[in-house]
Amino acid sequence: MTPQRNQARDYRRDMVVMKTGKIALFSGVAVLALTAGMAQAQDANDLAGRVQALEDRLASDHARLSTLEQSFNYATWTYDNGRPVFATGDGRFTMAFRLRFQTDFAGFSQDNTHPVGFAGPSDLSSGAAIRRAYFGVEGKAYNDWWYEFRLNAGGSDGGSFGAGGVPNAGEGDPLLNKAVVTYTGIPNFHFSVGVLEPSFMMEGTTSSKDLTWTERPEIENIAADSFGAGDSRRGIEIGWSKTDTLWPGDNLGFDVAFTGGKTGSAQNHGSNAATANPPGAGDENTQLLGRATDRLWSDGISNIQIGASAARVFYSGSNGNPDGGSQTLRFRDRPEIRVDGTRLIDTGGVAAKTGSMVAFDFEGNLQSLYFEGEYAHFQMDRQCGALVVANNPRCTTSSAVIDHPSFHGWTVGASWILTGETKTYSATGLAETQAGFGAPVPSRPFSLAGGSWGAWEIAARYSDTDLNWMTGQAAVTNLLGTSNLAGVFGGEERVVDLGLNWYPNRTVRLMIDDNIVSVKKGVIGNLSRDSQDLNVIGIRLQFAN
Repeated sequence: MTPQRNQARDYRRDMVVMKTGKIALFSGVAVLALTAGMAQAQDANDLAGRVQALEDRLASDHARLSTLEQSFNYATWTYDNGRPVFATGDGRFTMAFRLRFQTDFAGFSQDNTHPVGFAGPSDLSSGAAIRRAYFGVEGKAYNDWWYEFRLNAGGSDGGSFGAGGVPNAGEGDPLLNKAVVTYTGIPNFHFSVGVLEPSFMMEGTTSSKDLTWTERPEIENIAADSFGAGDSRRGIEIGWSKTDTLWPGDNLGFDVAFTGGKTGSAQNHGSNAATANPPGAGDENTQLLGRATDRLWSDGISNIQIGASAARVFYSGSNGNPDGGSQTLRFRDRPEIRVDGTRLIDTGGVAAKTGSMVAFDFEGNLQSLYFEGEYAHFQMDRQCGALVVANNPRCTTSSAVIDHPSFHGWTVGASWILTGETKTYSATGLAETQAGFGAPVPSRPFSLAGGSWGAWEIAARYSDTDLNWMTGQAAVTNLLGTSNLAGVFGGEERVVDLGLNWYPNRTVRLMIDDNIVSVKKGVIGNLSRDSQDLNVIGIRLQFAN
């Protein structure tokens, strides 16, 4: 065989071998790649399964944890500044327990001698009284509703409101002190119904636990008693307040209330309507009252606020009278202490179905210095009564108004916190206050171990209340239409109140007041009528959360 033919044969053989080898190589690579891909896919499936299982387990654990957390938070207790508070986990329902206890002691020092004809009280009773003993609950429901219920086991002399609902039978306060439901779902508004404590007058909007002096000034007590304010009033109230309304830092607010009598009295509820004069005059006394305030300036610590209050008595009922049917108004008050219930100034019951009043006030603080002032004017629309005579155009009926006895009073006061704290200003207050000032919070509560002594405050206030009107006017009755009634000898009382307050902590307080009192009842002939000077030392120990 020729060499050429041998070479061609070898070449073909080598090509077949090479081709076969390539096919084998490619097949092996393909098999390896397919095997690796299948293994990787299996691993990916296994990993995805493990991840899913882990996620399912985490979701289950989260659900269990959330359930446990919700169960734990569904009902929680906190103890906020001495006040136990119960709340639901979502915060829609709360209930706080409130306690307020005030025990007062008073020592009276009076003149030993009096002018001829003196018939006023000459030996007022020194002693002690449980001024207030509050227990109550308050809180919110469904976020938009506020409620408060409060009982009072104390009183002005620790007694009951009075036997049979007659206010003169005892000097205590009604047991049901407050029971009110308030809707707050509309921004800046509140609507209250029930047994109220309306926002009215300057210190009337200050909680009794935050008073700088043991009692409010006489003009405010007279206004509360006669014009439908104070606590324990049946009624309704609408209020609105908003900060930064007119300019940055101001706090504008309005409150209007329509009120009836107090809860502890059976007056004007039909028991004496048959014997009333005039017949059927047993309707409950009704009043419309309101207050407006605005904070003029604030730097975050110091504040200045002005206010105005006004009220109208539509039906006086038997205000201050035991017969339950007389239409009368009666202005009176104690000398800014409540241990003895004697009123040293008193107009007596004046036949007046209607009356009105207006008051203006200011208060503020410059860091540790606090100051306040208020003026009030009261008026009765006195009826003719027994002056009805033939051909008298001024008094055609006993209910016709013959004149308008008017009275007034004013007060100024200041305090200085020696330890550097400031009185707290609150822009709003649903519990019992409008915008105003509260007691200081001690920066270093009292502790013998820590060498701290709480907060100390000195205070002074002067008040002047004049319930005399036309004391020189005598009663005259004739047929010429010039009939008139006598003037009113209610008396004028001036009180200088010097106070020292110690705040060991934010719940306990000790107050010491020295009331220097001067009473003038006018002059009959050449004789002073039941005028006297006296001094009263008052001490109060308070716990309030």
